[in-house]
Amino acid sequence: MDHYHAGIMVGLAAGIVAGLIFVAFLFRKKVLDCHFDERQELARGKAFQYGFFTLLISTYAYGTSDVVFGRWCDALAGVTICLAVSLCVFAVTCILKDAYLSLREKPRVVMTMFALLSALNLGFGVMHVLHGELVEDGVLTFRAVNPIIGLATLVILIVYIVNHLLRSREEEAE
Repeated sequence: MDHYHAGIMVGLAAGIVAGLIFVAFLFRKKVLDCHFDERQELARGKAFQYGFFTLLISTYAYGTSDVVFGRWCDALAGVTICLAVSLCVFAVTCILKDAYLSLREKPRVVMTMFALLSALNLGFGVMHVLHGELVEDGVLTFRAVNPIIGLATLVILIVYIVNHLLRSREEEAE
């Protein structure tokens, strides 16, 4: 393994470790307190089912597109697209069924984290675009992972905010 690929592996490992530490911190501070009522559990189960089938279909579609059109994206980018689409389906379904956040979670803190995560990942994506690293020889590279995740978290954030605003208006009208 050359230094370039070793650096990529170290960077990925560091990102995963940092993410796990961050999630552990959020659980420790009770920001992520995953206690759902029975209605929410049922809705989350259905959302998980939709997300799982979306993952199956999108993975199959990615593999088929690779065979039909040739290599159009790096494997990591392709898998990330499939994961992002399925996670969006899960999250949007949960949000629309009011089962995304538990009864004890603090929406403002979680949504602030989503906004920061979106901004950071989209910022890295812009950097890669400006440096011409996003697409090489007509192939979407692994550097597309950041903007893909940034877009997914932004979609989730926008759906949550719009849903929250619509519910507030409905409650005021009643």
